[in-house]
This record gives sequence, structure tokens and C-alpha cells, in this order.
Amino acid sequence: MLFKLCSDHLSVEAIPRHSASIDLEQMKDQAPFGHELMLWTPHFVVLRNRDGNEITLRRDGRMIIRNVASEEVAHKAANEIMEVVASISDLKSTR
Repeated sequence: MLFKLCSDHLSVEAIPRHSASIDLEQMKDQAPFGHELMLWTPHFVVLRNRDGNEITLRRDGRMIIRNVASEEVAHKAANEIMEVVASISDLKSTR
């Protein structure tokens, strides 16, 4: 993933090196483990993790991570959400 500081200097954008295809529909009824679903739309979801970071996740895997103390915290939050999303996709494909 490529990370860059947003113009507000309070958020970090995470851009996957390869475009992903995330099924946001599966998050409509249940947020990924360890995350609170704050907002769901067909185009993006807004999640909050245990640390209080707000993550806007788009279908293509791009994210905006808000309320982060450092870029390292943003890296951790982005990697965590991608691992959770990948594990959900793996479970779905085995059914």
C-alpha cells in the first residue's frame, strides 16, 4: 500500500498497489470483527476500530484513515482492515 498525508494533515490516505474488489454489501449487516460500522453506502463504508480511528473504505480498497496520531498508526489500521476484509472474502469463497 502507498500512504500519503491528506491536505488537512489530520488524515492519511491508503492506496493499494493493486486495485481490490471489496464486497461492501457483506458489511451492511455486520461490521468486520473489531470494528464498528458507522455508515454504509453502496460505494463506501465508514468504520471505527478499537483505537477510535475512523476508516473510510471504498470498493477499490482505497481508504482514508482519520483520527490518527501518526503515520505508523494509519499503517496499522489500514493493514488490519485489509486482513479482516481478506479473511471475510476467503470465508465467503469457501462456502
